[in-house]
Amino acid sequence: MEMHERIRELRKKYLKLSQTAFGEKLGVSRSVINNIESNVLARPEQKLSLIKLMCKEFNVSEEWLLNGIEPMFIEPETFSLDEFVKSKGASELELDILKTYFELDPDIREQVVEHFKKRLADRSLFSANSSNKNTDAEIAKEVAPDPSTIRVVDRDEEEEKFIARGVELMREQFKLEKKREA
Repeated sequence: MEMHERIRELRKKYLKLSQTAFGEKLGVSRSVINNIESNVLARPEQKLSLIKLMCKEFNVSEEWLLNGIEPMFIEPETFSLDEFVKSKGASELELDILKTYFELDPDIREQVVEHFKKRLADRSLFSANSSNKNTDAEIAKEVAPDPSTIRVVDRDEEEEKFIARGVELMREQFKLEKKREA
């Protein structure tokens, strides 16, 4: 089997894409794909750049496309967020929070990231100012809260607030999506 035949086989048999859909994924027209599959693409450098793009886009082995040497697909390295988070001792709730975060609209996620950047910058500034102190006791005095403002909060209440904020963010995302559709 020749290279152009392997490309056609990849597109039709394994990816089940039309020439148009295949071309769209690669950023070329249907006629370019037709020419490749018909083995009439004029410029070899264009063919080579498209082969590299196909390999990257569809996780196909360049060796298979060029020479027919198996395996056809490159096995990607896998990463399991679930396994990673659990290995760090996270609860199911924490895992759900992380997954929910990545389901948020990118604009909302950006707002969340900016919020944490500010909080971390505040902490860094505090740490830099506190590093000149002589003792931990002096540092503790500086950061000790006013006892009259201390409120005991159980963990469940804090988790509920966090979940409520997540729901609020998801509602905002839903509203943004509805505006975009309109």
